[in-house]
Amino acid sequence: MTTQLKGKQLWMGLVEVRALKGTRVLTDAKGAFLNLVTWASDAEEFKSKAELVLGKLGLFVVQIENPEPVSIRRKNVEFEVEVEDMIAGALDNPNAIVYETLHTWKRDTA
Repeated sequence: MTTQLKGKQLWMGLVEVRALKGTRVLTDAKGAFLNLVTWASDAEEFKSKAELVLGKLGLFVVQIENPEPVSIRRKNVEFEVEVEDMIAGALDNPNAIVYETLHTWKRDTA
């Protein structure tokens, strides 16, 4: 399994998003979480790629929890099948930005 490509590695993180004004992607939900996998050289590049793809959906990134290379995360966590599928889908594509189903919530807890 290839985990490095020209100085980059597969990175993953849990991304919290909210809808931009005028978009209906989240319907009546207040926000969502999703796992995202992409090739990056550091956490900043990971964030930039997440913002790029999610912005095209009419979403903005609120925060990213635990962005790190897949190779490091794999040492501490057993991935679910959906996450393994995301990783497999990105392995041979240096331009891949793969994300899972949006897990939404209806109200703010604050």
